[in-house]
Amino acid sequence: MLKQRVITAIVLLLILIGAYWLGPVAFAGVMAIAFILAQWEWLKLSGLSSAASAVVAAIVGGTVTAMTYLAYLDLQMIHEASREFQMLYANLSGLFVMYLAVITLLWVGISIRVFFARTTGLPVNRIVVGVTGVFFPPAAWLGFVAMYASFGISMVISLLAIVWVADIMAYFTGMAFGKHRMSPAISPKKSWEGVAGGMLSVMILGLIFAWFFPEIKTIPGVLVQSMGTIVWLVVAFVLVSLSIVGDLFESALKRQAGIKDSSNLLPGHGGFYDRLDAMMPTLPAGFLLSVLIASGTLG
Repeated sequence: MLKQRVITAIVLLLILIGAYWLGPVAFAGVMAIAFILAQWEWLKLSGLSSAASAVVAAIVGGTVTAMTYLAYLDLQMIHEASREFQMLYANLSGLFVMYLAVITLLWVGISIRVFFARTTGLPVNRIVVGVTGVFFPPAAWLGFVAMYASFGISMVISLLAIVWVADIMAYFTGMAFGKHRMSPAISPKKSWEGVAGGMLSVMILGLIFAWFFPEIKTIPGVLVQSMGTIVWLVVAFVLVSLSIVGDLFESALKRQAGIKDSSNLLPGHGGFYDRLDAMMPTLPAGFLLSVLIASGTLG
């Protein structure tokens, strides 16, 4: 099992590195495929057949990807465009940010629901599962693309690193010290000690990176330099909490469907949704946070 996990992880890493080397369009395209597959897996959890889920995911994901690519092409020529087109683009950009803001607020609502359902379980209406499966994965992918295009790859990697560090350190801390179950009715193996370990690791490593590598643009670096340590600690708490909720929400959906993994597409890892569950809420929230930082509205 461990060998499979390692081999799969290496293959995925090589694909991502190759896509990044080919350029932003190829990189975004590879991520689009991953999120479309995750959307297919999510929709199956609503009770749709595999074929129906694939059709919906292909239509929704394909449409969003195509529209984003067209917007990318138009953006290359926007300085030559008419004033009317520039105004239209600005209005569409505002709607896009509003879409991500609504999705993020819905994740906040889910977070509250998950917290109070930790010991009782989280039954989710199949219609709700289907609707969230249509709108949430595209928002995560769009958050990724927008953050990459607007703020650079180092900001994106810093956000992904927050999720990865929290997940890895929560696992090892929980294995070593976990005694108090965090969510016994949703994900019995998770502990409060693991949550604390993941949270503190992100906060401390973020500070270390901000202090020793200030020239690299990252979320902790930008926050510490422009707004102070306390703001970074608060943001880290929020982002790690959202990543945990994304994980728990998928666990609740899988528990309700009576399955262990969202699919078997990734040997040793389960499915794409299993790998991207914590990023579903953090990518839209991370992009909005970056916009707020850039505009100075947090200062």
